[in-house]
Amino acid sequence: MVRRGYGESNGKIILIGEHAVTFGQPAIAIPFTSGKVKVLIESLEKGNYSAIQSDVYDGPLYDAPDHLKSLITHFVESKHVEEPLLIKIQANLPPSRGLGSSAAVAVAFIRASYDYLELPLSDKELLENADWAERIAHGKPSGIDTKTIVTNQPVWYQKGEVEILKSLDLDGYMVVIDTGVKGSTKQAVEDVHRLCDNDESYMNVIEHIGSLVYLASDAINHHSFDQLANIFNQCQDDLRTLTVSHDKIETLLEIGRQHGAVAGKLTGGGRGGSMLILTKEEVTAKTIVAAAEKAGAQHTWIEKLGG
Repeated sequence: MVRRGYGESNGKIILIGEHAVTFGQPAIAIPFTSGKVKVLIESLEKGNYSAIQSDVYDGPLYDAPDHLKSLITHFVESKHVEEPLLIKIQANLPPSRGLGSSAAVAVAFIRASYDYLELPLSDKELLENADWAERIAHGKPSGIDTKTIVTNQPVWYQKGEVEILKSLDLDGYMVVIDTGVKGSTKQAVEDVHRLCDNDESYMNVIEHIGSLVYLASDAINHHSFDQLANIFNQCQDDLRTLTVSHDKIETLLEIGRQHGAVAGKLTGGGRGGSMLILTKEEVTAKTIVAAAEKAGAQHTWIEKLGG
């Protein structure tokens, strides 16, 4: 008889505070409900080898990418699972785009693994396991991805502490764009830390991003779309200074401005990955989506900022 376990999760979007958050500054992240990961674990008859089926990798576990192999092997060994497994991963969340893909896969897999073993799973245990997986994938992650994905609510995150926030209620729209350029969060984080170690003046930029996060929270609490837009543009200036923007991001920001965008910034690690563009009207957002896709954007989504 085939044994099964199922788990799913959403992605996340860092609204503001990326990179500075790894220096102890605050950040605000929101769930990315358009981006989903679903994991199904099935037992195989003895004599087979464990395998993964996914868009990113399809083959035996022993040849899988390190972060996937480590995650699954850790589960098999720690829970003393003897039978070979087939792990099916479905995701409309592109990897290495700053949308929390690796954390979402980890959370969905952990949920599926506990379901497979018919074990209860607390949020605390889920977070601990997902944080471990993220350290394997990213080296020195902030932890904001796992916290946002596990709680599935907007969060204020600082130094490992999380405060759940109210849902956004702003009169505007956010275009989420996958630039199509694969970014490396791990490399970008290391480079920014090296930059700040070598020149202390860059810490002023980190601290300014931190101050913008407080202003963004104020804008959200006062339902001020215009204030948030201004803060977005200032934050992108800072991220540019920290060398984590990218030519493709800058090109798409300019295209956004030409088609009526009021603000835009990268989200996540940068150096490609994903970006956010703010518009007041949905029709403007749709125009920007069409122009961005024509310019080579790989995936686009429109999120309403109200409710």
